[in-house]
Amino acid sequence: MGMGELKAMRLMKSVAAAAVLFALTSVAAQADKGKEIQCGETSFTFTAPDFKISCKDYSRSTVSTGQSLSASKSYSLYAYSEREQTFLDVFSDYIVGATVYYSRRSMEADLEGNYTARFSDWATLDDIGNYELKNVTATFDNEDPMECVAFRKLGARRWEGVNGLTVGLACSDKGGDKALEATKLFISQD
Repeated sequence: MGMGELKAMRLMKSVAAAAVLFALTSVAAQADKGKEIQCGETSFTFTAPDFKISCKDYSRSTVSTGQSLSASKSYSLYAYSEREQTFLDVFSDYIVGATVYYSRRSMEADLEGNYTARFSDWATLDDIGNYELKNVTATFDNEDPMECVAFRKLGARRWEGVNGLTVGLACSDKGGDKALEATKLFISQD
C-alpha cells in the first residue's frame, strides 16, 4: 500500500468519525427525550441517600456512517439533592462495534456539545482514576452563575479516537466543594 493510499484511508476514517460524532452527539439534542428506565439497566451504579435519581436510555440500534454500521449504548443519569442543593448530570455514549469511533476532542468541547449552559473560568483539578476533572462556572438560562465540576472518562482508544465517553457536570448552590463531593461520590461508584 502506497503513501497516498494510507493518507486516503486516514481521511476516510476521519470523515466517518466526524459523521458518527455528529450523529451521536445530536441524539441528546434531538426532540427524542429518551426513554425513562431503571438506573440498574444502565452502566451507572450511582446511589446516594439524599439524591433523587432518574435515568434515560438514548441508545440507537443502528448508526450508519455510509461506510460502516454500528450501534450505540447511550444513557443519562440525573440526580438532585434538595438538602444539599446539588445536582449531578451525566451522559454516557459508547459505540458497539469495531469500525466506528469518536474523534478525540477537548473536555471543554465535549461539555459544550452536550449542555446548553454557558461555561467560563475553566480550571484543571487532579484526575481521579480514569476521570479528568475541571472546575468551571456554568450559567443556565440567564440564571446566576453556579460553581460546578466538569468530569469526563474516555473509552478505549480506536485509531485516532475512542469508542465512547462519559461526560458529566455537578453543580451546587452551596459552592464548588459540594459539587466536588457529588462528583467524587459518582466516580467512587463507577
